[in-house]
Amino acid sequence: MSIRAARPVIARTAVMAVAIGAATVFGGAGQAFADVEPGTYTSTTWSAGIVLLQRDARVEGGELVLIGRYPIHSTPDGGYVDIFPGHRVVLISDGQGGYNGPAFLGGVVVGSITLTPR
Repeated sequence: MSIRAARPVIARTAVMAVAIGAATVFGGAGQAFADVEPGTYTSTTWSAGIVLLQRDARVEGGELVLIGRYPIHSTPDGGYVDIFPGHRVVLISDGQGGYNGPAFLGGVVVGSITLTPR
């Protein structure tokens, strides 16, 4: 094979090597995501140390069923739920089957939520 004919092959090989290297570095295993486990819970909403609301809740089909049905977005340690625009609750696994985390309104922490398994 002449040098002229080998150039396209060398160029393609170099491009493939760079692409594979980039995929290895940037497209590795990635971050693991946890799910909020399906089941029945008692949901307790807190603000300033006072219980604002306590009611039955459940997680089914990737949704938190509370007053309505809210999709749960998975995170490395549980998930989060957007209850309505600007109101987000974070569900962090407590390692014992329950979840707790901050409640935000417009990006400001206004309280917390606890999901206790029943």
